[in-house]
Amino acid sequence: MKRVLFALFLCIPLAGCATYRQYSQCDTPVSRTVALMPFTSAAGGAAGQQAANRVALELVGKGYVVIDSSFTTATVNEAKFYGSGLSNDVRQALLDRNLKTLVYGSVNEFTCETMRYTTLYGNQDSKNRCTVSLTAKMVDIATGRLLWGLTLADSDEGKKLTAGELMSSLIRRASIAATLPMPTADAREPEKQPEPIKQTEPAKQPEPAKQPEPAKQPEQVKQPEPVMQPEPTK
Repeated sequence: MKRVLFALFLCIPLAGCATYRQYSQCDTPVSRTVALMPFTSAAGGAAGQQAANRVALELVGKGYVVIDSSFTTATVNEAKFYGSGLSNDVRQALLDRNLKTLVYGSVNEFTCETMRYTTLYGNQDSKNRCTVSLTAKMVDIATGRLLWGLTLADSDEGKKLTAGELMSSLIRRASIAATLPMPTADAREPEKQPEPIKQTEPAKQPEPAKQPEPAKQPEQVKQPEPVMQPEPTK
């Protein structure tokens, strides 16, 4: 069953407008271990890494084991991945590391501008107006199938507001963990049970030595029968 969640929050003038769009593919088992790729950033700097770190915390909160982006980029060149996508050689390199799921994304907007204005009392003051937007995706490495995705955007004003603070707040308020697919235990080869120890057969007792048969006594020599005397002649 597919599930697509759209949540549009009310835009309040002078208070910002936050937009949340999330997609989750619920009928597909997702490996518990996911590889994290650094997010790209149109603004440069640390915005992409900051967004990736915040998304990683949401993944961990859902029960995923997140492989740090430093390991992923040591396996796959970041520029090559974002230039050519999930090509065959990129896919094979990740699969060789027994990685089945990849999370990546981009920070599309990350700006702040200082606005000066006059207060009701005629004093000059200033505030920051910041705008951020980002996209994140989770894909099955073997098939390239999209398992989960989101698009977040927000703008707000504050005296000391920064784009980084706004992005962290946006990701936290989006409740990403609630829409992430439930991870499944990674398949493992069944452990071989040790063979039962064979019981040794008891040693055979040596057969008792046969007693020698008693020597046969020599047969007694028969005495010759006595010769009968002839009867006298009458």
